[in-house]
Amino acid sequence: MSLDILPATLAVAPPPLRWPAIDPFADAVNPALGVLLFGLVVAAWRAGRTREAVGLPITLVLCLSVAYGLAYLDRALGVFPLFGLDFSTHGAVHLAAWTTLLIWHPARWPWALAVTLAYHALMAAQGYHTTYDLLATAAVVGLPLTLLATTLRPAARPRAAAGHSGPGLAP
Repeated sequence: MSLDILPATLAVAPPPLRWPAIDPFADAVNPALGVLLFGLVVAAWRAGRTREAVGLPITLVLCLSVAYGLAYLDRALGVFPLFGLDFSTHGAVHLAAWTTLLIWHPARWPWALAVTLAYHALMAAQGYHTTYDLLATAAVVGLPLTLLATTLRPAARPRAAAGHSGPGLAP
């Protein structure tokens, strides 16, 4: 089975952009996410948020295990090529990093969405993957990451008791 019935503009990788200077931006996105996550761990540790300082790296390792595990399975079983697709390990790692960030900092979802869409558009425009490769990878990796995120989501902190405006403050 192939994607012959789908629009050719999406199923075929476009010719790479004529600006090789853009390649370093695509190559730097995932390492930059790693630096951001490391910075959040350090900030949490310094602020005394031990649960986040320990939980965020554990969450990242688990999410990356899902991404690389699925990449390995695809290489071993060859499922994506059966459909004329190519599993995007870079895309899977990117989604794993953002999932980790959103588990611990859910208010950052607009940034996550914007950077992910721009990164995937850049990868497609540079000819690294087709749009279908990226969408299929996101669909396959997204479900296990969502289940993992739901399981690992930190419990909501209890709200201040009625009449209290904050810790240590009189009612």
